[in-house]
Amino acid sequence: RVEMSVYDSIAHYAKFLHAGLLSVEAKTGYVRAWVGGINSTYFKYDHVTSRRQAGSTFKPIVYSAALSKGLDPCSFFPNDSVVYEKYDNWTPRNSKGGYGGYYSVKGALTHSVNTISVKLMAETGIQEVIKHAELLGISGELPEVLSLALGTGEVSLKEMVRAYSIFLNKGRMIEPIFLKRIEDKFGNVLFEQERTAVKEVMDPHHALVMTEMMKGVVDKGTASSLRTVYGFDNEIAGKTGTTQHNTDGWFIGFTPVLITGVWVGGDHPRVRFRYGGYGQGAASALPIWARYMQKIYGDPLYRYSRQLAFPIPDEVKEALECDDYLDSPREARSCLLY
Repeated sequence: RVEMSVYDSIAHYAKFLHAGLLSVEAKTGYVRAWVGGINSTYFKYDHVTSRRQAGSTFKPIVYSAALSKGLDPCSFFPNDSVVYEKYDNWTPRNSKGGYGGYYSVKGALTHSVNTISVKLMAETGIQEVIKHAELLGISGELPEVLSLALGTGEVSLKEMVRAYSIFLNKGRMIEPIFLKRIEDKFGNVLFEQERTAVKEVMDPHHALVMTEMMKGVVDKGTASSLRTVYGFDNEIAGKTGTTQHNTDGWFIGFTPVLITGVWVGGDHPRVRFRYGGYGQGAASALPIWARYMQKIYGDPLYRYSRQLAFPIPDEVKEALECDDYLDSPREARSCLLY
């Protein structure tokens, strides 16, 4: 028998890594998987509804807000280090420390470039981004700071999955439904969930542009291990996310049928990975998403969906016919310098 003090017990359980997963049929809103934690017997905290910093999974909200203000996804921004004097001389840094050259808006999202994400926030306006986030269903209070572009605001996995589903649903919001019907033992219907009203909260064209841009994240960006490691060859869009000091790892990915979000971290934000190689969302949350989707495609109910493609019209694809990165602004179709 092992005897532990209260302190020893708390310290032991604090070391556990936790995860949350939410998977929703985008067009119907039906929840197909809701996993609040690693073991509901011992850990009651629901990590689908709890709030944590979003990291780079918040960037698509910033980019879609910029699109709504008329930004061309093929505009180019310099990838340079900028000191924002009005914000305590804050300087955003790229995760791998690289600077130089020019990224298109599309390329900056694909490669999760922090410096340009902050420039988009500054150009769009902090208040406008917050209003846009609220429109997409983010209900919690968000900080009025430029670092919000990098995901310093606290959100829930449920909110983020709902927000991303708007991109897949061509700008329409559909509330998740996790309880369809209750019957008694005689088959009498005691409760039946009515389909929630569908409302358009984003321009359909902008939603399609965001979906096409997030396909690039999977094809050649921060989520490319879905191709190179896990062997997925079907159409997938999504975004990875990692918070400061590798505290939270995120991945939200969607196919033409299902949208699934995963969060990984400690119950307390002070519990974190020591190294980004393990703690980044691409290494902690994305593998859970990949293994879940491998099971999904092995299920006869969803096997067909692996052959489906996103309904992206030609005009959207043509609007994104530009390079991700250029060495010189003279090569760019248009270049915005700040």
